[in-house]
Amino acid sequence: MVERLSAKEWNMTIESSDDFRLSRIEAEGSNMAHEYMPGQVGKPDEFQIADLNPYRADPARRRWSAGFRKALTGMQAK
Repeated sequence: MVERLSAKEWNMTIESSDDFRLSRIEAEGSNMAHEYMPGQVGKPDEFQIADLNPYRADPARRRWSAGFRKALTGMQAK
């Protein structure tokens, strides 16, 4: 017998899946910063960051950018 999810349970499952997907997108942004920065002089400006971002729509675009910026901040603190 197949168990049916209530509407609330279904929505929670979708939200969890979206949260996980967005966390992976943020990690992609962080990884790109670590790949991009070695050998670069200075911090990239907003236009350069936007050009590197493969996502064109929010919320994925915002999360990728957040990951990239967090990584830059972490690298500058070292």
